[in-house]
Amino acid sequence: CHNGHTLCSTCKTRVHNRCPTCRQELGDIRCLALEKIAESLELPCRYTSIGCPEIFPYYSKLKHESICNFRPYNCPYAGSDCSVLGDISQLVAHLRDDHRVDMHSGCTFNHRYVKSNPMEVENATWMLT
Repeated sequence: CHNGHTLCSTCKTRVHNRCPTCRQELGDIRCLALEKIAESLELPCRYTSIGCPEIFPYYSKLKHESICNFRPYNCPYAGSDCSVLGDISQLVAHLRDDHRVDMHSGCTFNHRYVKSNPMEVENATWMLT
């Protein structure tokens, strides 16, 4: 707020745009002191628990996590509304056990899929690496 009290943007809506300390109306004021602290932070990747060893400055972390090799992937099984997420080994087991896919050499499988034109059907070989 204008008096220097800090509040996160998520809480701002819960307090109806009023500072919970002094009841002044909240503006869209940046807190440069907190931004400087955030810049100095080094944080582990959110996928540390599943193997990622990387540590990043605060403002680089999200970009890394969007491309991290340890991030979970969506189930690649076409033609289903499957919402399963997992790493490669989890997806291989999921495809084999839940979709009954014949996994060739452990991490590849063939699958027929339909393009935007239902008359065009093609075979695809997926390789999970």
